[in-house]
Amino acid sequence: MENSNKSGFSLQIPSRAASNQIYVEEWDRIVLGPKTSTRSFINVKESRKTAITVRVLQLLHKVLGSNIHITKRDLFYTDVKLFVDQSESDGVLDDLACMIGCTRSNLHVVASDKGLVVGRIQFTEDGDEIDCTKMGVGGKGKKLAPK
Repeated sequence: MENSNKSGFSLQIPSRAASNQIYVEEWDRIVLGPKTSTRSFINVKESRKTAITVRVLQLLHKVLGSNIHITKRDLFYTDVKLFVDQSESDGVLDDLACMIGCTRSNLHVVASDKGLVVGRIQFTEDGDEIDCTKMGVGGKGKKLAPK
């Protein structure tokens, strides 16, 4: 975070563009180069994205302070009016992980589970009895698997 008298506070966000990605052979990894973009608190064009960035930072602070994990979808639903679309909160989350220099999972945010079923559903498929009334740990759904 920077403060200059002319532009107020701003955030320097590493560019995740393909043109700023560099392959480092000795690490066998692609890393981000030096290009950054500035997200200013005072610029009207950037005010919404900056507000989303600050809100996601606030939510991450709460999640990390509580030592819990949430999904990207949970993060989006904490402030639907601000985020409007999940791709906005997801993009800002990725920007912040790059800015801080860690992975999304280090911030205790995981991708949503897919292919899960929870509820009072029992059926037989190809001779296997599937019982969806059994809940996973912490109320999370279980992957469909034969009994």
